[in-house]
Amino acid sequence: MNSQASQNLPISAIPQEITNRSSIFAVCFCFLFSIAPHFRNLPLWVSGIVIGALGWRSLQNLNRVGTLPKWLLIAMVLIGGISVFAEYWTIVGRDAGLALLTVMTSLKFLESRNHRDMLILIFLCYFLIATHFLFSQSILTAILMLVTLVVITATLITLNQRDDSVSIGSRLKISARLVAMSIPLMLILFILVPRVPGPLWGLTNEQRGGITGLSDTLSPGKISNLIRSNEVAFRVDFRGEIPSQEKLYWRGPVMALFNGDRWYQSRRPKIERFLMKSFDDLTEYTVTLEPNGEHWLLALDIPTQLVEGSIMTADFQLTSKKEINDLRRYTMKSRLSYQVGMSESADYLEQTIGFPEGRNPRTIAFGRELGKLYDNPEDIVRHVLEMFRDQNYVYTLKPPVYRDDVIDRFLFDSKRGFCEIYAGSFALLMRAAGIPSRIVAGYQGGEYNKLGNYLIVRQSDAHAWTEVWIEHKGWVRVDPTAAVSPSRIEQGLDEALADEISNFRIQNRNPLFGNLLYSWDNLQHGWNDWVLNYDQHKQRNFLNNLDIGIEDWGDMVFALITMLLSVTGLYWLFSWYRERPSKPEPYEIYFNRLLGKLKKLGLDKQPSEDTRAFLRRLEWSDSQQITDVSKIIDLYNLIKYGPNNPDVQSLSNLRSLVKSIRIQAN
Repeated sequence: MNSQASQNLPISAIPQEITNRSSIFAVCFCFLFSIAPHFRNLPLWVSGIVIGALGWRSLQNLNRVGTLPKWLLIAMVLIGGISVFAEYWTIVGRDAGLALLTVMTSLKFLESRNHRDMLILIFLCYFLIATHFLFSQSILTAILMLVTLVVITATLITLNQRDDSVSIGSRLKISARLVAMSIPLMLILFILVPRVPGPLWGLTNEQRGGITGLSDTLSPGKISNLIRSNEVAFRVDFRGEIPSQEKLYWRGPVMALFNGDRWYQSRRPKIERFLMKSFDDLTEYTVTLEPNGEHWLLALDIPTQLVEGSIMTADFQLTSKKEINDLRRYTMKSRLSYQVGMSESADYLEQTIGFPEGRNPRTIAFGRELGKLYDNPEDIVRHVLEMFRDQNYVYTLKPPVYRDDVIDRFLFDSKRGFCEIYAGSFALLMRAAGIPSRIVAGYQGGEYNKLGNYLIVRQSDAHAWTEVWIEHKGWVRVDPTAAVSPSRIEQGLDEALADEISNFRIQNRNPLFGNLLYSWDNLQHGWNDWVLNYDQHKQRNFLNNLDIGIEDWGDMVFALITMLLSVTGLYWLFSWYRERPSKPEPYEIYFNRLLGKLKKLGLDKQPSEDTRAFLRRLEWSDSQQITDVSKIIDLYNLIKYGPNNPDVQSLSNLRSLVKSIRIQAN
């Protein structure tokens, strides 16, 4: 009666199933497990709402506290939404959207009671998995999300089984098996779904602000702050021998303008022809550049070609037409021994010799004095480098802080500074002496990963150097840091500043631990190459190398459908094979033959009837056509229930006896 009455009610009036206590606790844990890695990305008050809401719902589940009134929940929802807007001044975007989703999901727990509400919360947990990849696409994130997927699926099983007798381990085992079965389908989709231009996960506007990397301006402290980061800037695979450490200058932004405090870039035309005089063979390599939200593409000094979607400016700065908001992989060729800019324009040379007259007067006066003292620009360069080398200048991350005339104070008072102040002061001295100069920011060196045979360049390898223009030689690289601290260029920052900076080099660690770190970085490098960088070009090359006839989108779609159907069919066959009826034993086959013969006489053995009872019923029958049935049944019972396994002779006797039975017509 109740069922029929419910069928006649509207959906809104049908009573919903109330979820049991264990399921509520499971869903609370599932949400906490899913959102916990986001706590570092969320404001502290949002994390507090999560803990508070889950704690209240757990106490409510134990009947320790009551249900919150509806008017209070509505007020909390409004306050939560307004608070998110006040925090971000928007409710859309990565960070604001995540905060709003987290707050509203947490408050949903406070009014959830029935089975349908818990299912909604579980599906929100599935959605949360995807949001983690907006912040990181590393292997660790992928592994953590795979574990989270197993936990969420186990919670879904708990919610639907409604059976507390099933252990947590059994639920996790079932969940893990389901997730494992989905992996082949996932790989097929990953490989064969046509790739759209650009990866699925890109750097958002919010992420760009938090990226540490090179800037398009340079002032004292810029790079010294950056090199404290152990983050990987890019990795490099060389075709052939890796150049020595002192030749690894990775060219980035070039700054020709100086306002007395900072250096910044000038607008330069792009070039199509690479005019240079080279003195060595080409060095070819492939760069895997981490997202940085900027435009420049790092290349060994000096690049000789463009890559897809890039331009080269007249100062040989390679830049991307689009911001690098996702992993970028490109192959490049460079010359390490060269001459460029021999025919530099007069306007640009005039620009690279300018400086503000009212700032750093002692430096300008000293530079002008050098210009009068020497006729050859190279003698001026040599004089300043010898000064850095011989007059107790110190390479350090902890120079004194000055507000005005920083270069004057550095050159003549403290004599303590980092690479950007050495490069900036050297460039200003050159300009004051009448020599065009500019600053190049980039990276110097890198660490060789012997397990993967590639170079790791970190943010801590950030560096700045100077280029001066000399007639008939063009732009010549001069690195003042090499004069004051040769170990920085030859051995790396860890050796030059061992007392001031953490040891970032893996090679300086314990051999066992170092090899583990090399292996992990090698794994991350492969992940970047084959997963994060699996774009339409890599997909096309991979499928072409398979040589199975996949050439366009139509072929990929056909192959995708075929593979999905094939894997699904294999799963069905495997399931059928596991659940198929077992093959009967030989003695059962022989006994069934006997029953078939007896059935023709109208003597059927009932399913619940014991063989001995069946035999007695046969003996009571007055049929004269049955002989030796008693022997057959006795032998059958002996073989089936006897203490020893049936031997070949017993089975042969049973088969012969059954065969000897003849059903004679009346």
